[in-house]
Amino acid sequence: MQATSWNQPLLLSLLAAAVLEEIVFRTGIQETLLRVSADLPLLLRRKGFCSAPNLATALVFALAHGLARSWWLGLAVIPPALSLGWLYERRRSLWRCIALHAAMNCAWFLAASRYSTLS
Repeated sequence: MQATSWNQPLLLSLLAAAVLEEIVFRTGIQETLLRVSADLPLLLRRKGFCSAPNLATALVFALAHGLARSWWLGLAVIPPALSLGWLYERRRSLWRCIALHAAMNCAWFLAASRYSTLS
């Protein structure tokens, strides 16, 4: 796909959103919750795939998207947010989360662009 004048700024904003959102949600909210929850018994910290800090961060992420865009989008971002949170907890790598988030944003953009050209 060749970038046109209207989608270059949009793609750049999708990449910038990934950087800013991951800084706020991973190194801000989730990291703080992980540190606070370190004193909790293991049973309260982790439930299978999802830790309490990851779930709380994903719900705040969904709320932010719901308030900023639409509630269906807020609900739609919960699974990707949980995946990003899981990756952050396993690797403690902000850059991996940013890269995955940017890839998700770009995939969404390309799918939305493709869908809009088909209608």
